[in-house]
Amino acid sequence: MARFVKWETESPAISASYSLWRIALVGAVMGAIYWGLTALLNRFINSISISGDIATILIATLGIMVMLRLRIAQPLVIAIATGATLWGLAQWSNGLAWGEIIGWSALLYGLSYAIYSWISRYARALPVLIIIAIIVIATRIIIAL
Repeated sequence: MARFVKWETESPAISASYSLWRIALVGAVMGAIYWGLTALLNRFINSISISGDIATILIATLGIMVMLRLRIAQPLVIAIATGATLWGLAQWSNGLAWGEIIGWSALLYGLSYAIYSWISRYARALPVLIIIAIIVIATRIIIAL
């Protein structure tokens, strides 16, 4: 006769390797790379808006790979939410000095990665996705004003 065994183990809500500073640093580095990639693409495309949008997609992809390598929870959610929040960053920072653009890009990417990773560290996916969607929508509305 077969016996059914049910394991009652739950995964921890927060990863033991969770480090907000490390994730913020990854975001800041992605922000600096974003500026360089936007400047490089702008030489070939001659449109800062399109260059920035393409760079946002490429940085989100690179960010996912880096976060997977660092074993950060839910890297896809973090990268997509950051990309959606900061979509059009190149157009916002157009006209600033290159040092200011790098600083603002690094700061905004670092803060976005930190905020979204802090929200994403919980085990249940649905509340995380709802809260992140609300934050992204509210941010996009505020930016559009």
